[in-house]
Amino acid sequence: MAGGVLPSDLMLTSEQVKMMRRAGMSIGAHTVTHPIIGRLGPDEVRAEIVGSKEFLESLLQERVGLFAYPNGQPTLDYRREDAEAIRSLGFDAAVTTASGVADADSDLMQLPRFTPWERTRLRFGVRLFRNILQNPGLRAGQLAD
Repeated sequence: MAGGVLPSDLMLTSEQVKMMRRAGMSIGAHTVTHPIIGRLGPDEVRAEIVGSKEFLESLLQERVGLFAYPNGQPTLDYRREDAEAIRSLGFDAAVTTASGVADADSDLMQLPRFTPWERTRLRFGVRLFRNILQNPGLRAGQLAD
């Protein structure tokens, strides 16, 4: 990494990733060095994605089928051809940071979601409530349809 060393507690350790998986959490790839892949050439994009996928598959001893785009804003952080590269590498789905609700017509390689990184429970609760108000499909009783 250019410019310095990352703090040791910034990222999960391999053991923490394994513990999370054993607890039932799905683990997905995210690139090796967290670049904005929309600024990379095709070979660099592929190396970042494949390197992350292979590392996790080796660590977990299972296939990794999910991907999360670094930063994740469509056109700003990744291009359509990057989504196609992810599809061609055998991923089942990829999530963006574009706010929204996925439905049957959503591109599985560009799924919208609600960002989960609020710093307090109160702020997280407010965000969830606001999402429910803005997205009628999230209201109770409609999720099971």
